[in-house]
Amino acid sequence: MKLAHLSDTHLGYEAYRSVSASGENQRGVDIARAFVRCVDDIIEWDPPLVIHSGDLAEKPQVSIRLMLLARNMLTKLASIRPDGTRRQVVIIAGNHDLSSNRKEACFLELYRGIPGVHVVCDDYKVVKFDNIENCPEELLSTHAHCLPHDTLKDMAIESRFGEVVPTPGFTNILVAHGVAGGSGLYKRVLGREYPIPTDVVMRDWEYGALGHWHKQGPISGGGGARCYYAGSSENMGFGDLRDNGEERGYLRVEVKRGNAPVVTPRNLPIRTMFRLPAIDASDKTPEEITTALVSNLDAARAEKKLAGSIVGQNIVGCQREKWALVTTHTVRQSALESAMHYEITVVPVPRVAEDGVTAAPRVQTDVMTLLRERAGAVLQKQEREGSLAVCETLVTKHMRTVAPEPEEEAAEKVAPEATVTDADAEKASA
Repeated sequence: MKLAHLSDTHLGYEAYRSVSASGENQRGVDIARAFVRCVDDIIEWDPPLVIHSGDLAEKPQVSIRLMLLARNMLTKLASIRPDGTRRQVVIIAGNHDLSSNRKEACFLELYRGIPGVHVVCDDYKVVKFDNIENCPEELLSTHAHCLPHDTLKDMAIESRFGEVVPTPGFTNILVAHGVAGGSGLYKRVLGREYPIPTDVVMRDWEYGALGHWHKQGPISGGGGARCYYAGSSENMGFGDLRDNGEERGYLRVEVKRGNAPVVTPRNLPIRTMFRLPAIDASDKTPEEITTALVSNLDAARAEKKLAGSIVGQNIVGCQREKWALVTTHTVRQSALESAMHYEITVVPVPRVAEDGVTAAPRVQTDVMTLLRERAGAVLQKQEREGSLAVCETLVTKHMRTVAPEPEEEAAEKVAPEATVTDADAEKASA
């Protein structure tokens, strides 16, 4: 049996100030386009079952436009196939789909009435496909065991994970949104989330369709478990680059009872996002740092990597006082002639406390990036550029440091607009 597994589409995610021709946030358009591209590709492959393992949307308050887009895409996925059967779709709620007020209904409930679409939001549920009109024959002996994100807490507190067991004599698919025991994500957010227990993950599933982590691939390197994260369909920030940054799309899965699944990543085109080579500023003057910034941009431009891309530049080993003397305005202007977005992240020299203990380095925000984000929204172009030139002069004299959470502790923190640090861009577990 074939099935398509996608996850973490995050419709409604926005970042940076670039806008599309229609006036929408360009990253929002990119995210929606990635979802549509996945749907079209799945239709062409024509599996009888499609699983979305959570975080369809970036936030529970979804715009009407995106609600309609999601409805159209789910309806398309659950369409009649060439053989006359109806493709079945299972979708569960991720943490981003759910309101913090658990009394509020999840917007996914709106899609329950679509023929062939099975929505699970608020409790453990086994989706059974028998007695469904025009159901593909291979699904009649298939059960999908669904664990939405909020259910994990309830089941942990109530000691109910013993209920989540494969049905004898059926092809059993685990569908869950959360941190899987044994995964790399588990170590990064240990103690801050209710995980999917390792023993649940390792039960005799034909396949485990997981969502929450944007990294695409099996848990534990595939060591005996048959559970995979589909990853996100697009990058949600620079933090995603370390998690298979250019490998975005969905998973094509072939399942046979009693056998390990055959999983093939189906990676589709996305907007290019990359970091330029890090600059070690420890032995450089402010002028030499500027020269290095320009050199990195020129190299990327020569390789034709810059046009339309989202570009990050790390600077390490830079004293706070030294960075205050670096002029970045013209560098940024040059980058944005081609790139969609350009940002600089500065990691200063570690601070040494009075007791001699070296403290963790604080990440210094590129203040000019923030100023450009704000100015772009309220000032006309001519006025904006003149104002920014004055601002840069002032910033170099009066630099302020922003100290976000350390990257390893910021797995769920996402800036609503422009992100200027790895920590703010981290979306691995969002």
